[in-house]
Amino acid sequence: MRPKLLLYIIALILFLLPICVAPSPVYGQKSKTVSVKKQNKKNRDVKGTAEDKQAQMKQVEDELTKKHMRIQDKATRKRMKKTKKKSKRLKSNKKEPFFKKWFRKS
Repeated sequence: MRPKLLLYIIALILFLLPICVAPSPVYGQKSKTVSVKKQNKKNRDVKGTAEDKQAQMKQVEDELTKKHMRIQDKATRKRMKKTKKKSKRLKSNKKEPFFKKWFRKS
């Protein structure tokens, strides 16, 4: 074999080998889709007027949020609370974006 061709083949193998061996992405949050399905099912079960539906949907959302918080351990809840406070504090100084002003419904 010619040395140039051999060098080309070796280079090609060395460049393509890491791509072929690289691990496939892992979806660790797959269980979240189940909770979304449950939430949609609960939302479909809501009956009544628009105001009642809104109130019931808010209640269902609150229940799911409380359940999510109960599942976490104490350190995680504390970290979540701290992050939420920090985000509220940082968001409070921002002005409303121009596109929200332009495309407001009322």
